[in-house]
Amino acid sequence: MEDQPTIAVLLATYNGAKYLKQQLDSILSQTYQNFKIYISDDYSDDHTLKIIQEYQQKYPTKIFYTINEKNIGFVKNFEKLLKRAIEEYIAFSDQDDIWLENKLEFQMQEMLKLEKEYENVACMVHSDLDMIDEEGRTKKESYFQYRSYKLKTSKDLGHILGPCGVMGNTMLFNQKLKKIVLPFPNQLDTHDYWLAVNNEFFGVRKTINNSLVKYRIHKSNVSNSQNRLQIKQFNLLSCNFKLPNLETNRKFFLPQLLKNINNMNDRKILEAYINYLNSNRNKLRIYFDLLRCSFIKRDIFIRMKIFFKLLCTNRYKNKV
Repeated sequence: MEDQPTIAVLLATYNGAKYLKQQLDSILSQTYQNFKIYISDDYSDDHTLKIIQEYQQKYPTKIFYTINEKNIGFVKNFEKLLKRAIEEYIAFSDQDDIWLENKLEFQMQEMLKLEKEYENVACMVHSDLDMIDEEGRTKKESYFQYRSYKLKTSKDLGHILGPCGVMGNTMLFNQKLKKIVLPFPNQLDTHDYWLAVNNEFFGVRKTINNSLVKYRIHKSNVSNSQNRLQIKQFNLLSCNFKLPNLETNRKFFLPQLLKNINNMNDRKILEAYINYLNSNRNKLRIYFDLLRCSFIKRDIFIRMKIFFKLLCTNRYKNKV
């Protein structure tokens, strides 16, 4: 184990007592054991802190925790953890999932391959997920398939900017990426999107199509609750279907990246996406860019729905 690099597992908690033990047990049972778990509790008012303290007493060399003096939200909580992580490799963890026992081992193998091929570059490894319900029963064996994520193995900038599909609870990345993404920009609404986008611009990604995490979908999920996922699927079949990501904060923080991008093709792709978010082009040009850059999912049904939605929206200019 002395020859194995140490991984910092960053776990942001808030009122997670119901499932926290299962997640901690799954991390502690990993076949790859050279890791430390850093927990930041965001001022929980349930039994979360008691569980953390019990586990820390049982595993004093594995688990370390801090408590926020007030609730700062999950994005700032992960940023706080990330700033403190000094280990060469970092993994994010949600409080309510279950990791497969070989998750870290498999990801570290792929990480070391990436770093051997691409020296001194930001690297990220992420994976597919099984979807489980509140009782731990498998509902879908592939989150990628369920959400129509079809990431290329090579650089796929448009897809990452648009649909993305890189879930924070599956990420393993190196310190080089950490140095790029900190500090988080103002108005950032999801930390994993920011890391995925920066890595696609400035680093290399390895997508593992095997599921290494059991992703628990329940009513209290921050990113994908049961109701929100059902709504997203339902909207594809209804007149309430919305153009993707226009209600996010992406248009406020993505322009900050332009000053750091020297590759002209990458700049054009980012500018095209910002134009979409800001409604700065006519409908035909917007749709052409959505298809050309894969800002929308590679699914013919979804692309047809977006085309008809663009035709009947007044958000974009009508003239060619």
